[in-house]
Amino acid sequence: MLRLGWNRRWRKVITGLALIVAAMGSLEGCLNMVTSVGHALVNVGTTTSEDRSLYTIAEDFSIKSEITNIYLDEAMLLDINTDVYVGRVMLTGAVKKAETKRKAEEIAQRVKGVREIINEIQVTTEGGISASIHDSFIETELALFLLMEKGVSSIDYRWRSVNAVVYFIGRASSREELDKVLSLAREMKGVSRVVSHVRIQ
Repeated sequence: MLRLGWNRRWRKVITGLALIVAAMGSLEGCLNMVTSVGHALVNVGTTTSEDRSLYTIAEDFSIKSEITNIYLDEAMLLDINTDVYVGRVMLTGAVKKAETKRKAEEIAQRVKGVREIINEIQVTTEGGISASIHDSFIETELALFLLMEKGVSSIDYRWRSVNAVVYFIGRASSREELDKVLSLAREMKGVSRVVSHVRIQ
């Protein structure tokens, strides 16, 4: 009972913090900053070292940077998110045309070092500033929840929320850890579906 009460209290605190951070992103240009804050909190607070070599981390950063720069040149950056883990590239976001989704994948595929493309870009007319703020709140709250969750190395995961669908990529140390992460995301208020591309080490 004590443990349950503790978890409930922490969840209330975490939700409050996430609401404050999400409120800071009321302008569309600030939304990426909101998400970065949540991920930064995980990176700072995680005590378990990341399960990638320094070379792989640098290579992933180089891949992400190159794709991001091209998307910027193509005026696609605001609509598409890029997450890279050990050469696997997960594309998320929402676009209005299937052609844009295909083009985004083709661009990423041409970048040196890319081993796999996971194209989860939604083709939809849904979204807008309200949905983006809601998604940023989900991402930030999830970052804080994972940080507090015992037995989870949150630094080995990447996640995005698009129209309340949460997408994961990364590496889990065990099936038990992955199940815990996915279950936590599914139980979050406002999440409609969870999609996992996480591999188990």
